[in-house]
Amino acid sequence: MTTKLAVHAVAVLVSAFSILASNAQAQSNSKRPDSPVVVGKLKSVDSSGTKFDVQQSGEHLRKLYVNSESKVYFVGLPAKGGQKPRAGQGVKATCEKDGRVKTISFTPPVGEPSMLGEKRLTMTESELLKDVDKDASNTISYVEFSKYIYHSPKHGPDSFRKADMDSDGVLDTVEFVEALSKVSWWKISRKTPDKWFIQADSNGNNKLDIEEFALICTSGNHIENIFKRTDRDTSGQLSQRETVTYIRSVTHGAKRTKVKPARDK
Repeated sequence: MTTKLAVHAVAVLVSAFSILASNAQAQSNSKRPDSPVVVGKLKSVDSSGTKFDVQQSGEHLRKLYVNSESKVYFVGLPAKGGQKPRAGQGVKATCEKDGRVKTISFTPPVGEPSMLGEKRLTMTESELLKDVDKDASNTISYVEFSKYIYHSPKHGPDSFRKADMDSDGVLDTVEFVEALSKVSWWKISRKTPDKWFIQADSNGNNKLDIEEFALICTSGNHIENIFKRTDRDTSGQLSQRETVTYIRSVTHGAKRTKVKPARDK
């Protein structure tokens, strides 16, 4: 084999490995049949209440079980009569490969999200609470919060449980405001996209590097991937147009944004 052919073969192998690694990483969260994170719906529970069949968000039926070391949470479920596993509930669990549960959260079924439209972007906290409080209880349930404010079967149970400081299964006004402050679309909608860009552009060069972008995007470990997707011209910095496109994707939803991701001239 010639040197040129050898180099080409190595390049092909490296490229193939990179694709496989990328695919594995993309499926590593909660949809693989052996994923350590299981998100889905409780299909059945045995008579002991310790063994579960969970339909993952993908296509896999996972068999999980709890023991004395497992941490079990009932999120958004009332203490009186509601805190036991029932078929149809939402499930978010971390587990071992053999199905042993480390932590598991059971939630009421939510169904499809029903966002309030663009009017939510200009509402105050009290206006939003009143609009979302469909049962007029002066509190926000897990279903109300998940359906109208923050729909995330994976992250929602943990976020709601931490916000529910008195563990009564609902959010009062103070808890609701605190939970809302951590929701990306709400935080970003408090300023115009142009104001966010000017504030983040600390060196005034009309571009944002990843550190400056972090002031706007608070997605933690995902920020590098989000930055790369937002950097449409692969310049290594974000223009104001690219930044506005990202902001509108958060506040309005990626499918509804009207700002075209065209390259700047």
